[in-house]
Amino acid sequence: MNIIGTLFVIDAPHIDLLKYQLATNPPPMGVLAGNRLLCMDMDETTNELEEQFPNHCMKATLLCPPPIAMYKEIDGDQEGFIEAYYDYLDHEESVQEFIATMLLFLHVGGNIILYTPAYMEDDPVWMNTLILFFFTRFGITIGTSPQNEFFYDQNYDNRISDILYQRRMIDVFDYINSTTYYPYPPLETYDQVMNDLSFFAGKGENPYDMFLIIKNSLLQNGVPIIKPAIIFDS
Repeated sequence: MNIIGTLFVIDAPHIDLLKYQLATNPPPMGVLAGNRLLCMDMDETTNELEEQFPNHCMKATLLCPPPIAMYKEIDGDQEGFIEAYYDYLDHEESVQEFIATMLLFLHVGGNIILYTPAYMEDDPVWMNTLILFFFTRFGITIGTSPQNEFFYDQNYDNRISDILYQRRMIDVFDYINSTTYYPYPPLETYDQVMNDLSFFAGKGENPYDMFLIIKNSLLQNGVPIIKPAIIFDS
């Protein structure tokens, strides 16, 4: 499973619960490790959380709807709002990089709480759209309450690994071990995988043969082959 952390959203009426969680859980402190809590603050009007919990909190206003989407909502064009918001989340490079960083933190077992100034009980369109985006794109059901908990669909493992690997957030060994691609990597990452493996292959060895060795070890024995600490030139 490529996502072992959790992702929840807490709204303004429950900010005291958020502050309690931040006060009683270890912060990331620049460490990619499990059981650490990161608050991503989507409030564009105040930096209260960042000032009170500087080691736990970071701004996540990149996830908020862009002006072009908000104009459509103001005009009453809900369908146009959703379309513009999706287009922004799907194609804005800074947003894609930000989301990939979130996925990496979840991948290593970190826990994220999104803070929204919206009131979830009012069924805000923009938050529902963001929640649906994570569900449809990454198989992540964002937890919203004890009754509606976080869930991750493992069928999205390959997609998560593709994103992290193409952005150089995991190495080629992590990528091969965490995906089900066999007997070849997909076209989108094939050249990158072969190029990365060529640095570890012996003289005259085909990187693809190394790919098969790693996959066969995992498939037959359940034992991943990790990146060697030292590579000797043969």
